[in-house]
Amino acid sequence: MVERKRAVRQHVSRYVCSAALLISLVASAFAMSAAIVSPDLAWLGWLSLLPLFIAIRVSVPRTGFLYGGLWGACLWAFSIADSDLTSLATPASFALLTTAPAIYAYLGTRLTRWIGYSPFVLGFGWMGVELAFAPVGLDRGLLGILGGDGTVVSWIGNSFGYVLVAFLVALVNASLVSILSGVRLPMASRGYRSLPGNNGARLLPQTLFCLSRSALRPSQPRAPPL
Repeated sequence: MVERKRAVRQHVSRYVCSAALLISLVASAFAMSAAIVSPDLAWLGWLSLLPLFIAIRVSVPRTGFLYGGLWGACLWAFSIADSDLTSLATPASFALLTTAPAIYAYLGTRLTRWIGYSPFVLGFGWMGVELAFAPVGLDRGLLGILGGDGTVVSWIGNSFGYVLVAFLVALVNASLVSILSGVRLPMASRGYRSLPGNNGARLLPQTLFCLSRSALRPSQPRAPPL
């Protein structure tokens, strides 16, 4: 009976985390579209990739592909709703804005399970996504427009190109996810009366807000025993 209740709680927790991640991906796409359209909301773009990197951090490659595609499709839908971006309302734009993030998320999840979660590698990979958006009319990509005018980021973009700005923004978002996944919150212990045959051991959840409480790192070979 206890094992059954524990399994039910695990399933419910998994569904709640999945639903929260889906909602955050939709909100992230909306924030990115708002940052593209309005210069006053450009600051939203600096944190809009957090849910996508969380999905890469916790998902398997197949699920990561679906999450990336969902994010891109929502970004396309929110973007064409604005009169300034109606040029994106084409099948080719939809296919590109959906496929590029999906492939990126798929490769990111697969690479994470191979070498570990690396913000630098993920930030470098996002540069390819920015370049892929150029054919649909986003000459400065998605993140290249976030610098505004008269800022250090704008100077970097004008000097070295918008792709470097996109790399910096993606690196910041991926690094924040890495920091959050390594957080260890102190948990106060509560006393429970042990039942007959129970040794008092308790299984604590190994996730925190859908993030693993133990950072995912690549496996390393161990030396033979002396």
